Order: sequence, then structure tokens, then C-alpha cells
Amino acid sequence: MKVEAHNVLVETLFKKGQFIIPDYQREYGWDREHVKELLDNIDETPTEENYFIGHMVFEGEYNGNNFEVVDGQQRITTLTILLCSIRDRFIELGENNLAEAIHTSYIFGKDKNFNDYVVLENKMPYPFLQAYVQSKPADKVTAIQPIKSGEKKIRSCFDQINKYLNSFDKEQLIVLRDKILKLEVIFVAADDQVDASTIFMTINATGKDLSPLDLVKNYIFNLYPKLPHLNEPNDTWMRIISNTHGSVKFLNNFFASRYKKVSDKRIFKEFLLTVKKEGKENIKSFLQNVESDSIVFRKIIKPKPDDWSKNDYDIFESINAITNIFKIEVANTFLISLLRSYNESQISKAYLLKALSFIERFHFVNNAVCSNRSSGYNEMYAKQAKQLFEVDSKDKKHRIINELGKYLEKKLPNKEMFTSHFDNKLYFLSTSQKQKTLVQYALNKIERKANSNAVLIQTSLEHVYPEKHKGWLPLKKSDLIKNVGNLVLLDQGLNSIVGNKIYALKKQQIVTKSHIESTKKVFLNHEQWSDEEILERRNNLIDELYINIWK
Repeated sequence: MKVEAHNVLVETLFKKGQFIIPDYQREYGWDREHVKELLDNIDETPTEENYFIGHMVFEGEYNGNNFEVVDGQQRITTLTILLCSIRDRFIELGENNLAEAIHTSYIFGKDKNFNDYVVLENKMPYPFLQAYVQSKPADKVTAIQPIKSGEKKIRSCFDQINKYLNSFDKEQLIVLRDKILKLEVIFVAADDQVDASTIFMTINATGKDLSPLDLVKNYIFNLYPKLPHLNEPNDTWMRIISNTHGSVKFLNNFFASRYKKVSDKRIFKEFLLTVKKEGKENIKSFLQNVESDSIVFRKIIKPKPDDWSKNDYDIFESINAITNIFKIEVANTFLISLLRSYNESQISKAYLLKALSFIERFHFVNNAVCSNRSSGYNEMYAKQAKQLFEVDSKDKKHRIINELGKYLEKKLPNKEMFTSHFDNKLYFLSTSQKQKTLVQYALNKIERKANSNAVLIQTSLEHVYPEKHKGWLPLKKSDLIKNVGNLVLLDQGLNSIVGNKIYALKKQQIVTKSHIESTKKVFLNHEQWSDEEILERRNNLIDELYINIWK
């Protein structure tokens, strides 16, 4: 099997020779929405950038001049219709030279005997495409009408684009022409029809186009220097996939943390520009960077205590809170850059914890308690991540962390908003456990502030005023039972001992047997437990969780 895959511009594609869509192919099927989406994407692409439109598979040798379209006929047909419509509009404006340049370069070509040939020969809607679309306005055969479904859709597409271009002047047409010619495509050529069809079926086995991660992989594998005694780059790539579960989000986070933030649709195009800039000979070090960041990414999205030493347990706690408890993803780009800097000894542990504290506090208040959205912070975190990666000294990196803290402080919801949402987010009953993890997080945070050596993994939640309160004086507001002011952490197994005992007996057991300092403090500071004590502690917790524990 001789297969070649190259990243080419549409301008190059249409000048390679003749493309034939055989009559056994399915008919042209794009409707108005498909055409509009392509036009919108082209329009929204900045003039200095290229828009990537996926892969096309052809039977034929890459360096040849005759290709049978195996996959990509919808796009190559639509692009042909677009160029024909632009040509016709140039003619309408009297710009015959510009029209002729399109006609003789991208719609028709010359063979070695200087005979004309049509660049795209579609045998299925023949002769409608040739007669109505590819011919110049003066040569169109209007008597030939569309009969098949594919022919009718070609006419609909052509008419839609003509209407779209009706108000375009010369300069606007030139801009659009150049954007179309600068569209990027992966040109896949196989010299055998069976091989080309196999590639097509492999690519489309799931009914989906290749993902950006697939495209990056294929390009890396094509460039990577092969060594007979090593299964590379396959072994490295398999480790990357294992770490990231093949997530396109990882690729986006990786790229934003080192180069620039771009959409998933544009990530492959930016990757190609980066490889070109850094040199294809550096593809091995590029892949090594991808792997090292994939390890960091796994520690962020699937945090486990085992990934960290006992001395770094506080790092795990913060990351686990941000990504696992609060479910925050917008900070992942910055977290990758931050942990990478720490792993490479470019920032101190104190500043790592400082940065994590800034992020943790902000999203605990803003998202976990106040239920605000995280949208809008992706750009900020990506900008900070790239700056952290680019600066060349520890002091400069520390200053970026300080600036991040100042920014998040300005965006932090005020204490009044925090207080107004507090009771609706921090509560727990055995019959209503939705907020249990957040309550445990908050109480763990307070205990770790009181006792930095505490590693609270196996603890339970205990209602000081019990849910089953036989022998207790009734509360004025029974709803306070679930309030976090009535909740404490308890050592594993101790809750079965204290049970629903009256306050004095419960206090005696906990003060003498518990190892949790913040829980013992609650009982040591109170001789009784009622509405007043619950509300008092609730208010103290608001102060602690909004201000004190972050100092």
C-alpha cells in the first residue's frame, strides 16, 4: 500500500490535476444549512488565518495528476460551486481578468497537449453541473434542468451562493476568493482503489470525521524518526491516551498553556503552524512535552492521594477541591502550567499553594456556594498560563501568581451574596445527601486550618442536634437540624458510639475520644446546644469560610 497524506491549501488542491467523482458515489447532499455553515465559518475566519476543513481521500498517486474522489465529494463540489459563483459575479461587475483567472486555474485546466479539461468531473449529475454551474454565464445551457435529487441540490446551492454574493463588490469578492483558496485540507492519496476505500472506511468507521487529536497523531507519526528496535512513537502515544482518555480538552489545554488558546476546530491548524515554526526535526521533543503535560493533566482531572507524597498532600487537597468537588474545568490550562512550573522547580511550593488557594477560594465562593457560572474565565486562565510558561525567572512567575490573586479578589462575590446562598448549599440530612461532599470539604478545610497535620480521609458527618432527637428539647426552627452550623466531622466509628445521646453524654464521648480538633472545640465551647448555638456557629463558619481559612 502506497499512501501519502499532506496538509495542502485548496489553491494547491485544485491545481494538482483532475478530480473525478464516479457515478457509483452517493449524490450531492448538502442542504442550505450546510452551505450557510461553511459560508459563516469562512466569513468569521480572520484574513491572516486559514480555516481547516478536514481530510479528503483520493485514489491516485500524490504526485500524479488524475484522482478519483473516495471521500470529500460534498466539500470539493461545494468549493467548485463557490468558485464558479465568484467567477460569475466578477463577470457581472465587468472584472473579466479576475473572472478568467479563476476559470482557467480552478474550474478548468490544461493538459500536456494544452487541451482544456474540467478540474472537477462529476459523472453523477452530468451534464447539469458542467452545463449550469461550471460553464461561464454566456455558455450556460439553461435548457438542461435538474432531474435527480443531487442535481436539484447543486442548483439550490448555486442559487443560494449567488444570492449571498449579490451585494459583494470587487474588493469583497477578492477577500472571499483568497479565504477559499487558503482553506486547509488533509490530502490523503492511495494508489489503489481498495487501499483508498480501506482508509475511507477506517476514518469513517464511527460515522465521524477524524478528531483534532487523531490528526495531530497522524502528523506526528509521519514525521517521527523511526528506530527499528523501538516501537516509537506508538508507545509514547499510548501513554498519552491512557493519561488523557483521548480527550480533545487535553490537547486544547496543552496548546493554550504553551502557545495560544484556540477552538477545537482550529487546534490542528495551529499545531501545523507550530511545527513549521519550531522545525519538523523537533517533533520528538514536542511529543515528549505532550507526554509530560498529559501526566500533569491526569493528576488534575483524576486527582488521587497516591500521586502525591505525604508532604504534598495539601497540593492534592486543593486540586481535588477545584476539579473534583467544585467540578471546575476552566482553570485546567493554568493548573497545567502551574504544576509544570513546580515540577521543574521554577516556582516555590509556597507560591504553588498560594496560587491554588487563590483559585480554590474563588471557585468555592463563586461557583460552589453562589452558583455563578465559570464562563468567561477560560481566556483569563489561558492568558495567565501562557505568561507563566514564557517568563524566564522564578521572581517573574511569582509576580504572575500575585497578579492572578488580585484579579480573582476583584471578581469575588461579596460576603453578603455568599451569606445569602450559604444555607442553601451547606446542609446535610441522611435523607438528603446531595450537598454532603461540599459540607465535608468545608469542615475538612477548617480542621486542616486548625491542625495542619490532619489528613482527613475516613471521617463521617455528625449532627450535633440529632435527626432522631428523643430526649432533646425541641428546636424553635426544626430546619436548623440540617444546617452546617449543626454539623461536625467525626472519627470513623465514633458516630456509632455517640449515637443520639443527649448533649452532655455526646460531649463527654467526643471530647475524650475524638482526634478532630475543630469538632472537640465546638463541644468544649458550649455547655448546651439549641437554636442559638447552631446559628452562632453558622455565622462563625461564614466568617471562617469566606475570609479566615484563606489567610
